[in-house]
Amino acid sequence: MSVTLKDIAVELNLSIQAVSRGLRNMPDIGPDTTKLIHETAARLGYQKNYAASYIRTQKSMSLGIIIADICNPLYSAIYKGIENVCANTDYALMLGNSNENPQEEITVIDNMLNHGVDGIFIVPSQKNSDSLSRLSTAEIPCVFLQREFKNSHMPFVYSDDYRGGYLAAKHLYSLGHRSFLYIAPPMYISSAKERYDGFYAYLSEQNLTEDCICIIKCDATRDGSYKAMSKWLKKQSNLKALSVTAIFCFSDYIAYGVYSALTKYNLHIPQDISVIGYDNNEYSDIIAPPLTTIDMCPHKIGKQSAELMLKMIDGQELTEEQRQVLIEPKLILRNSSGVPCNKEN
Repeated sequence: MSVTLKDIAVELNLSIQAVSRGLRNMPDIGPDTTKLIHETAARLGYQKNYAASYIRTQKSMSLGIIIADICNPLYSAIYKGIENVCANTDYALMLGNSNENPQEEITVIDNMLNHGVDGIFIVPSQKNSDSLSRLSTAEIPCVFLQREFKNSHMPFVYSDDYRGGYLAAKHLYSLGHRSFLYIAPPMYISSAKERYDGFYAYLSEQNLTEDCICIIKCDATRDGSYKAMSKWLKKQSNLKALSVTAIFCFSDYIAYGVYSALTKYNLHIPQDISVIGYDNNEYSDIIAPPLTTIDMCPHKIGKQSAELMLKMIDGQELTEEQRQVLIEPKLILRNSSGVPCNKEN
């Protein structure tokens, strides 16, 4: 038989209300009594009955997190940031994966709403606005992660993609590169468009025209970038004199597929072509060569989005400035970027 609040109250000769408030660390219960209540609850094996709590409070004490691709290490880092904040609360996390598919995204949203989650974090697929409509009418807090819908008033936590693209171009240009490949998912994904815009903005300031950038579209997976990159390389007339000298990858995950394709065609990084990624996920410093990348601070995105979510659940009114949290990216220099091969001599 499970241990109840009444069992703890009898053990300590306290009221059930005092035990309940002590377990929630309420200030009207003294610190010594609160400590004793927690110790007794642990000793007796007390487990909170969230089902009963939901009937009383209409809160499930659960939060949904919907990501675009569960295989992408970027989302693991964001999840950990959320988890680190929520570990200090009673909230449990429910993880869903949309696979960048709007129909799967709707299904995951509906499942989470049917389970009564108190809030949802989401990296939206952005292929249509159905998910936005679902979330807007759900009447629970929602926080967008890294991608946004234009003209939406949903709170949004993101790394400055425009700035990140700008930093990537500045670095490659400083090495002497003047021709570039941008490999990314379709531009309806806001982060793909912002990174490109920032990248070209810097090059434009250096009086380069937009035709210095060749764009390759792929799905946002390692396999997708491998296939797209392989197809592009197959069309090159001379693999030792490629039409570009540097590749800007939408993400580190996409860069891994690019690495594989370059290896297939016996091309070396950065001797034959430079590569820069975006994310700075945990594997990017152990691949060969270690990947130069833009650190978008995904753990910080998760942490600050969770802090924002808890404020919303607590009923705090947010200013417009608080509803959009901007995180500054930074360039991480490693060995995958170097001077163009035709400048080494």
